[in-house]
Amino acid sequence: MSRSTHSDLFKDTFDSPEGLADRIAEILGCPITIEDANHRIVSYSKHEDNVDDARIATIMRRKVPNHVINGLWKSGVMSKLFESDEPVIIPAIKEVGLGNRVAVSVRKYNEILGFIWAQTDNKQIDPEKLQLLKEAASLVKQQLLQLKVKNRKSDKSYQEFFWQLLTGHIQEQREIERLAKQYNMELDGDVTIGIIDFNTDITQSIEKHAYYLTETLQQAHVVCRVFDQNQLLLLIRVPESNASISVVKDLITDFIRKISERLQLQDITGSFGIIYQTPIYMQNSYRQALKVLELKAQFPQQLNDVYSYHALGIFQFLDELSLVQERDHYQNYSIEKLRTYDKRNNADLLKTMKVYLQCDSNVHQAAKAMHVHTNTLNYRLKRIAEVGSINLKDPNQKVTIYLDLLIENMKRDDL
Repeated sequence: MSRSTHSDLFKDTFDSPEGLADRIAEILGCPITIEDANHRIVSYSKHEDNVDDARIATIMRRKVPNHVINGLWKSGVMSKLFESDEPVIIPAIKEVGLGNRVAVSVRKYNEILGFIWAQTDNKQIDPEKLQLLKEAASLVKQQLLQLKVKNRKSDKSYQEFFWQLLTGHIQEQREIERLAKQYNMELDGDVTIGIIDFNTDITQSIEKHAYYLTETLQQAHVVCRVFDQNQLLLLIRVPESNASISVVKDLITDFIRKISERLQLQDITGSFGIIYQTPIYMQNSYRQALKVLELKAQFPQQLNDVYSYHALGIFQFLDELSLVQERDHYQNYSIEKLRTYDKRNNADLLKTMKVYLQCDSNVHQAAKAMHVHTNTLNYRLKRIAEVGSINLKDPNQKVTIYLDLLIENMKRDDL
């Protein structure tokens, strides 16, 4: 079969994805399923008698079941589809009800738009038919792009609108609503800016997996996304809910866990700003998400499990408190007394005080953290109270010392 004959097989104009699926099935002699990047069915060819369990479940649900997707990742199939434009031959995965397959990814540059799956059973798919499947992906790409960017003029203008929100260049609600409608973007409900920081250069592989995950994660809707150096910026929409913060946190942590496992990456972190009921404040949310990342780098132990600006607590205001202290040439009398005592006596009272406060004044936890007996810690606490003139039962004194120690730590990191 010549190259020109290949093109002739797809010369017809297909008004619907179903017609294209049927044509591919006719040429390959196999049942065909076309999916978007979220593994939702776009179209499938006419039924055959020999369809397997995975295909039946997919058609019934209009989406590939999660256990099938997990099986494809565990077997390495999805990784191959991400890394190559070539068709991938897939042996049966019986534990998830999947028979023999051939699949090819449909993409625009580094973005996965969807997949074509052919159920081959025991048929041998020769190289010419594999080439035809690859050519079919080009036609499917056009249809998936029409579905994906239906009301967008271009990806460039879509990203420009996102940056206008991030930088606060659009402050009128009506204008935001007009552009959102133009680009087919849902911005009603709760919205926030999330950031995934990769701490490494962004490769094509990272881009592909990142785009895929933003389409497939179910916790919330990623409305916009753009890479900025080594960070992935996300405009996240959550339908009105009392659990918006936990929903967005689950999305961020799930994204980090999955992309870390699949690409063997380390030191990925994430954050998100305040969740607002209008996109007008996305500039604020973006700034807050950046602040979370900055503070997580300065206080990795205390903020290891913190992702939201909401959860920073008093850490939100350390910069402002530090400026006030510098203006007033402030010093904490008790901290200075403990520091002087430690230098003269080669002691660890100030370190003990830090650990004790970090453990929320829990003697047993603090003793365990410092690898000392509780009696030893209690003796040190007694000396701390005496030397520093501190009432360890006064929460105001303890909070003040804790904040001053955090500010000291922050200043040292800035040097």
